[in-house]
Amino acid sequence: MRILIYPHDLAMGGSQLNAIELAGALRERGHEVIVYGWKGELVQKVRELGLEFIQSPRPRFRPTPAIVADLRRLIRERQIDIVHGFEWPPALECALATLGLKQTKSIATVMSMAVADFIPRTMSLTVGTEQIKAERNARGFDRVSLLEPPVDVHKNKANQKLGLEFRTEHGISPVVPLVVVVSRLVPELKLEGILSAIDTTALIAEQRPICLAIVGGGSAEDTVRERAEQVNLRYPGSIVLTGEMADPRAAYAAADIALGMGGSALRAMAFAKPLIVQGENGYWKLFEPDSVDEFFWQGWYGVGADDHGGAERLKSILLPLLDAGRRQGKLGDFGRELVESRYSLESLSRTLEELYTAARTHRVRSADELGSWSFAAREFTKYKLARLRQKLWRKTVMDDFNSNTVSARFCPRRSGNSIQQVIYLAGTYWDDVKGTDHMLATALSAKTEVIWVDPPRTLKSSLTTSGSRPAKLLGTHRDQVAGKITRIQTFVPAGVRYPQLRRIYDKLTTRTLLRVAGGKQLTERLIIHSSASASFPTKISGTKCLYVTDDWIAGEQLMGLPAGSVSKRLTENLAVADKVFAVSPHLAAQLDQLQSRHITNLLPNGCKISELSAGDRHQAIAVLGQLNERLDVGLLEQIRDQGLKLRVAGPLKSNNAQWVTRMRNFLESPGVQWVGEIPPTQVPGFLAGCRIGLTPYTNSKFNQASFPLKTLDYLAAGLFVVSTNLPSSHWLDTEHLAVGNTNAEVIELLQEFIAHPTQDSEISVRRAFAAGHSWEQRAIDLIELSSLKEAPIT
Repeated sequence: MRILIYPHDLAMGGSQLNAIELAGALRERGHEVIVYGWKGELVQKVRELGLEFIQSPRPRFRPTPAIVADLRRLIRERQIDIVHGFEWPPALECALATLGLKQTKSIATVMSMAVADFIPRTMSLTVGTEQIKAERNARGFDRVSLLEPPVDVHKNKANQKLGLEFRTEHGISPVVPLVVVVSRLVPELKLEGILSAIDTTALIAEQRPICLAIVGGGSAEDTVRERAEQVNLRYPGSIVLTGEMADPRAAYAAADIALGMGGSALRAMAFAKPLIVQGENGYWKLFEPDSVDEFFWQGWYGVGADDHGGAERLKSILLPLLDAGRRQGKLGDFGRELVESRYSLESLSRTLEELYTAARTHRVRSADELGSWSFAAREFTKYKLARLRQKLWRKTVMDDFNSNTVSARFCPRRSGNSIQQVIYLAGTYWDDVKGTDHMLATALSAKTEVIWVDPPRTLKSSLTTSGSRPAKLLGTHRDQVAGKITRIQTFVPAGVRYPQLRRIYDKLTTRTLLRVAGGKQLTERLIIHSSASASFPTKISGTKCLYVTDDWIAGEQLMGLPAGSVSKRLTENLAVADKVFAVSPHLAAQLDQLQSRHITNLLPNGCKISELSAGDRHQAIAVLGQLNERLDVGLLEQIRDQGLKLRVAGPLKSNNAQWVTRMRNFLESPGVQWVGEIPPTQVPGFLAGCRIGLTPYTNSKFNQASFPLKTLDYLAAGLFVVSTNLPSSHWLDTEHLAVGNTNAEVIELLQEFIAHPTQDSEISVRRAFAAGHSWEQRAIDLIELSSLKEAPIT
């Protein structure tokens, strides 16, 4: 076959290298191959492989008419069988150049983490991950194949000499653990992880020697250099910036551990290096046998729950690996074997050859071709208008489809369950304390789009709440509060606690929801309802999930709601819900007694394991969270009187003046250190100075149905936990949590374990246990349980 390979440019980059290496492999298989494109440093790579290079006209706005005309001329003169464009501009120009030609076929390859909708649906398309292939199929693209990034396993392999030369050239000691990342330094997709890696290096350098080598160049190079210089001022030589390297093999060879995504991750594996996969929103994950299926599905990349805590998350993975030489070797060998068997250049060039053969014989009906191009033209016009708005409003044009990744907005499970949107009717305001609703919605936003609905807010409260800045005095308002989370606020005159007025206010919210979400054609939508006083929205389709996060009936007076209103509303919502969830086993049993339509699913609270870390363990007992009547202040006083040191963090919130006075006296007494309310970023440091975490709840009906967030947070920080007699604590069923049935038993347990020296192995086991109860896992559980087609109980 006569084949023309057209990379999107010939500057240094992963997709371009993939295209050129595949071109060389196809030439070795006996095909006549031309590489086409605008000149760049990779032209040298083309010539080294002995390939013919033809320079295109200079690209202007894309698609460039001069390039389309030049391609069409080349097709006729050289009798080209296949023109293959990599990324959307060359793909679109190849498609236009072959329009109406029967003997020449065009193929598109997209190695980015998202695909433009304006690539014609009748064009053969290859993508780099199973997840993107599934997303394209769901969007109506049926000519999609998987073509994963190739690796030349002969040129990319372990080379000790090459690695020593790299260390010598850049002044890196041969005995200092070296972490290497090879990447373009650009804002889209890459920058967040690189800056996070620099911050992680600073955290580790406080404890032990380490060096991070960053190989690459790009538009964000100054930002990276500035952050690196800040770290090197404190820890000289910890960060090495090499700039762009035409051949980065020496850097891979020198590494003890590699960080990376996409093709860079696979090349590191080819060098038999242990790999930590980078993503966005704080995503870091170790490549190992247990995680390989995840990467087969989503590619060598991922999306975390949020962009906070990325440095700590990477530290928790990287630090134990630095001195584990034997484990490094096993992980490196496993990666090398995988690359040889699945990602070798020879294997993938054969796959591409088969795709070319199939494309040449495929015929498309004229009507289908016309429909495909009409759809593409409409989507391209929308894309251009969006870019124009960016220029006019934001002055920053995002042209990289890596800035809107498939993983961040599409995550169907292999079981067939697909959730494309979540509407979250919260029982708390987004700006309130980050409790169950906030944490779960944030975790869900890593999987799909989330529309968060605040409870109605009165005009008076909205003007006195610092976190709320309404755009209107009355009515509804929407804004973007996080990457994938849109908030809807409803501002009303008064009376949000009265059922009849609340029904009217809920209708205002529903009208806004219909505008924001109702018109979207989605295969699956979840409507999660966790409010004690609201109703499910009408006229909006989706799986209705009632999530009961507390004993609302027992807490009716605490919430200031009219007597009987909560019970009535709960009964109504249970009757229309498709799925029912409860935060604790005790509460699930209560709900099963209230209704017989569904079995209540247990969805406990979770924790953010990545934001908590181990530290120095002093003989102190931690009490974390809001300080209100749910806490047993009498127990706390008894613990203090026994001479046990208490460290308390959290806001004092109660309307009971007598209780507040007693608690304040306790907090100000000798032996008690109260630091007040602290931001989430300071929680790890607070817990790191303690040996035991205490959950001191009273034996009330409300507490018996609760699942305290603090318990799992303690375990995630590596602390031993002592709890009062709560069903949720018994349910966790771990040897690292002890339950006291009486105050005397609680004190006895505290005295026993406070003297027990904390071992590193115990910390690791506790954190591993907590990781199984992460908010990310809770989000997955909710999606899977909500998608199961369970028939109601009759």
